[in-house]
Amino acid sequence: PSSISEEISNAKRLFPSVQVLTATRSFLIATYERTPYTRIKTTLTFPDNYPSHPLIVNIDQDAVVPPGLKKKLEKELNSLAADKSAKSRDEQQFDQVRVVWERLVSFV
Repeated sequence: PSSISEEISNAKRLFPSVQVLTATRSFLIATYERTPYTRIKTTLTFPDNYPSHPLIVNIDQDAVVPPGLKKKLEKELNSLAADKSAKSRDEQQFDQVRVVWERLVSFV
């Protein structure tokens, strides 16, 4: 992908089980629900100078995700995005959404 919109489209194709609620050039809100009891809602914020600056991942608080797990998962997902943004352009910096969703889906 070479733009935020291409990156989001690509991630949606790869992860049809992730439901995108809102997507703009600034942020993306999505939910992943494996069962009614395993649902995670995330907000991905695309900062200025994205993708050379990593996207910011926030897990929305609800009864499904306890606070300690929320913090741990956010830290891990933000770290994955930061690692991807540090790669050279040749290694597809516009791939952070996929990397984050891949880990999120495997986690849940």
